[in-house]
Amino acid sequence: MVIQKRFDLMLYRDKFLRDLKRKNYSGETINGYEKDLNKFGNYLFGLYGGSILTEEITKSDILDYMDFLKDKAGFKINSISRNLSTLKSFFKFLVFELDFKDNPAEKIRTPKNYVPLPQVLDFDEINDLLESAKRRSLFYYGMFSLIYYTGTRITAARTLKKEHVDFKNGTLYFPYIKGGRDLFLPLHPKLSTILEELIDVNQHDASEYVFQSPKKVNHPISAGDVRHNLKKIVQDTSITKRVTPHIIRHSVATHLTLLDVGQTYIAAILGHVDLRSTKRYQHLQVDNLKSAVEKLL
Repeated sequence: MVIQKRFDLMLYRDKFLRDLKRKNYSGETINGYEKDLNKFGNYLFGLYGGSILTEEITKSDILDYMDFLKDKAGFKINSISRNLSTLKSFFKFLVFELDFKDNPAEKIRTPKNYVPLPQVLDFDEINDLLESAKRRSLFYYGMFSLIYYTGTRITAARTLKKEHVDFKNGTLYFPYIKGGRDLFLPLHPKLSTILEELIDVNQHDASEYVFQSPKKVNHPISAGDVRHNLKKIVQDTSITKRVTPHIIRHSVATHLTLLDVGQTYIAAILGHVDLRSTKRYQHLQVDNLKSAVEKLL
């Protein structure tokens, strides 16, 4: 009698996701990992007819999967790299936390892919954006001022709690940024005034969040609502560039670079652990010197 092996990848997927949750990874990050592992699981299940255990997955299986993503699924290099990064994290968890013997993804090189910086907003465009947000509502004026004056990601911004805004000491606390870390940042004077007014106006809403959801009690505003309203705000400006919360974040890094703020300081503000993420902006300092150099005879 042939005994069918149990396909247990999804069992370990769930253990991995619970571990990420315990480490305070954001919901969006966890959802991304889950989608990537689901794709990998479906691929393996179809390839082996549901007859492969997680501990039997090899480096060759993963390399074949990367080829599948490129040649059959039509994924671009950056998407393939992200999927491989998920598998590296997943198998690392299995080895360190669940005592698996081997990590088949460990020695696979991540495909190199240069991702150019997006077209950012200049100083005047940021001012135009914030003025439009101000005309729309104090709520969204506060939201996009927060993203600009801190360079924070949308998840950290929309889930900011009132107790984490320290007006007395002029600081903001973000307990859950990308990678499960926390971050303290100084509170810009302009942002302090805006948030103080916003919290005062909403002092009776009984919500712990600065940016309360209009649909759910004591829940933060959703990322979808933020992006939807940002589009409307941009429509009331002269800005023709694509604008997203993350592009505002890139704009912050660009502006600080052009203002000669050191890359180490910028990395600290943006919450970058790897300075290579911040050094992408260094070319802007060179571009900014072009007009000066061209004055030479």
